[in-house]
Amino acid sequence: PARKPQGPPGRWLGRGALGAGLLWLGSLLIYLATRGPLPGQVVVIAHRGGAALAPENTLQAFHQARQLGVEWLETDVRQTRDGALVLLHDASLNRTTPGSGPVEALTVAEAEALGVCRFEHYLELGGALLPEAKGSTPGLEAAMVAALRQRGLLQQAIVQSFSLAALERLHQQAGDLKLCRLYYPWRLWLGSNPPGVAVVSPNAEALLLNPWMVRQAQRQGYQVWPWFGLTESALTVAWMRALGVDGLMLDDPRLLLQKGSTLPGRE
Repeated sequence: PARKPQGPPGRWLGRGALGAGLLWLGSLLIYLATRGPLPGQVVVIAHRGGAALAPENTLQAFHQARQLGVEWLETDVRQTRDGALVLLHDASLNRTTPGSGPVEALTVAEAEALGVCRFEHYLELGGALLPEAKGSTPGLEAAMVAALRQRGLLQQAIVQSFSLAALERLHQQAGDLKLCRLYYPWRLWLGSNPPGVAVVSPNAEALLLNPWMVRQAQRQGYQVWPWFGLTESALTVAWMRALGVDGLMLDDPRLLLQKGSTLPGRE
């Protein structure tokens, strides 16, 4: 007998997507029903100083964040050609300055002339600081630790990186320095971390796909401070709070300050 014609491929794809969506929704509902008590307070971190409120990684942004009541100031640290530490997120100067190319190719005087902030000026702000070791310049981590130690900030700052090798080098430079591991958006599992890591920072959008990462990290004794890629909003901040995160890195800290959460969460 002749075989019955099969349905169009789009129908099966649609059914597969529906099934995956239902599985995700079921997993999320189970997580929310069994997550336990939420942190009493959520740490507010001004991402790049609060990039939605002022030019990112500038003293203007940091001062504005502090005026709003934000204690934790996040930034990105790179090294110039002459070994100075400066604040710049991108591998290129193009987006945030009138210059072009990598800041690593410039002297610190040339970088400052383009409006790039020195790391030492950021350290002068004191308080709770969250710098990221950015790039792969040899000696970057050692220079950051030396600068923090010189100003007596090793116990106040937490240094972060996406690179496990960089985190290991930071721990070798200062065994008592707290570290934060950053996770790329495609990373949906926790994995193992080097000594010294006290905070993990998954991508917030990834946590929406796998909220169980929050519970796993907290059970291992980590604080969970996610960062947003493209979806930072009042709605997604509310979702992160519902998942029970301990802190949030925000371009617009007012999204969390309006909830009255300005103090650190669990110790």
